Amino acid sequence: MLFEYLSRNRLRVLMYHSISSCGDDRLATTPEMFANQMRFLRDGGFQVLSLEESCKRLSSGGDLSRAIVLTFDDGYGDFLTEAAPVLEEYRFPATLFVVTKMKEAEWRNNGNRRPLLSWEVISQLRTRGFSIGSHSVTHADLPSLQESELERELTDSRAAIAQLGETFVPFAYPGGRFTPRERDAVEGAGYDCAVIVGGRWGNGPETDRFLIKREPMLASDSFEWFRKRVNGYYEAHFLWARARGIDTR
Repeated sequence: MLFEYLSRNRLRVLMYHSISSCGDDRLATTPEMFANQMRFLRDGGFQVLSLEESCKRLSSGGDLSRAIVLTFDDGYGDFLTEAAPVLEEYRFPATLFVVTKMKEAEWRNNGNRRPLLSWEVISQLRTRGFSIGSHSVTHADLPSLQESELERELTDSRAAIAQLGETFVPFAYPGGRFTPRERDAVEGAGYDCAVIVGGRWGNGPETDRFLIKREPMLASDSFEWFRKRVNGYYEAHFLWARARGIDTR
């Protein structure tokens, strides 16, 4: 059973935020850790796919063995200085989910209101091969919005990204918060797919394209955690324990 699971066609989508050495930011991955993680993916023979390509393979039943998608939420300025050079070195595609009308991460409640990428830089990153997706207009809490407000958050941000020339436009729910109403509104606004937060089992042909699961990368994560996670260790451990009646997370 374990071998069958580990060899199954499953897609893992990793969710990063800031690539920086901010010790008080639980969503930050240090530049050193990030570089080590990307080197491990390269040396380990993983398929690092674009989100667009991965959606095509999910729909067609294509090869997703050891497949990884890299995503970055919010659009922090350190993506340009810390993440982009490493990704370019390994020729890894990535999707950057940007908040289209904000200059700082004002929604962060821990004081980490660092600057976000300017629209000019975002456009330049796209010409360098990175994909741009929507993280709404203002990073609003979508379930709390009135219908008209929700529509503006979705349609205005999608239009701004389409103006960059993107023809495949994905969406990331701000704060990972959504209900069926928001899921349906994202599809209705013309997005090609949407990503959520969480999902230890990865994604397969059964995955709703507007609820693609992602695994958050946190400051507390060790390199060993990363290595085991992308290799399916924790899922295999869970199945092994359940088969023997052992209670595990």
